[in-house]
Amino acid sequence: MYSPIAFFAFNRPYHTERTLKSLINNKISKDTEVFAFIDGARNNNELHLIDSVEKIIKSYSGNFKKLTINRSEKNLSTGTTQRINISNVLSKHENIIVLEDDVCVSKYFLEYMNKGLEKYKDFKKVWQINGYNYPIKSNSYQDTFFTRSMQIWGWATWKDRWYEFMDDPLSNDPFYLISKFSKKDIREFNLDLKHDINWSTVIANAEGKLPNTFDICWEAYIFMKKGLCLSPRISLTKNIGHDGSGSICLVDKEFEKAMLNNHRINSFPKKISEDPEALKDIQKYINKKYNFLNRVFNRLSTIYSNLKKTFY
Repeated sequence: MYSPIAFFAFNRPYHTERTLKSLINNKISKDTEVFAFIDGARNNNELHLIDSVEKIIKSYSGNFKKLTINRSEKNLSTGTTQRINISNVLSKHENIIVLEDDVCVSKYFLEYMNKGLEKYKDFKKVWQINGYNYPIKSNSYQDTFFTRSMQIWGWATWKDRWYEFMDDPLSNDPFYLISKFSKKDIREFNLDLKHDINWSTVIANAEGKLPNTFDICWEAYIFMKKGLCLSPRISLTKNIGHDGSGSICLVDKEFEKAMLNNHRINSFPKKISEDPEALKDIQKYINKKYNFLNRVFNRLSTIYSNLKKTFY
């Protein structure tokens, strides 16, 4: 029995096509059930794009064990539709793999996800299986490792962990998180970096600058529970949505150029603890990538892309 996939799509036919094409390169995709969720249009101008997304997803029905498509009549936003529909899938299944329409995957992605879900299902300190990892350069540890770093580009979890999060009435309230996190917590939540990679997203949700993003609340909840996430040393996913097509993603061409790990994952850590060497490599990469000049360049690229879309 392989874990079902919850596939979330919206108004990007080309990205949807590329993601599904990469997914069916996984041998066990034909034995995997897929639940596809398409968010509703924000305006009439998006209807033809969403119609095209639905047609593309339907065209892949023969590539999976079973494909069920759910199209929303109204726009719920990414955060809301994922909260609702991940819960719906997990009401009938013990675990889930979550994939969005702008995340291409390695041919060993599903095998790795299912192995991780099976291996750590009884280890409650493990909350998530990450498909993505930063493009760090190190061979000092095995194929996979644990850190507090949660990644949302292709991930998996279990019913008990997810429902613990969803059943807590305060877990999705950013104002609750602000009240609970000390300065020390905030620093550790930001992976002990000078650059704020996580906490600013909590603040942006509280201030209404971000549209109800669930993933930062999920990450914060895992952190408060002192949970860990399993990551591959070399990423099995890459994000193709940082090209100006997404609603909140910064333009960043580096993600599109990233190489996928097309080798089978054979080794998994026996010790359930954060890997200090892996964390150090992640910190080194983020410090380099998000220095001041790179942040300014990415922001200007995003502004330029948004202006082009507006005037077009």
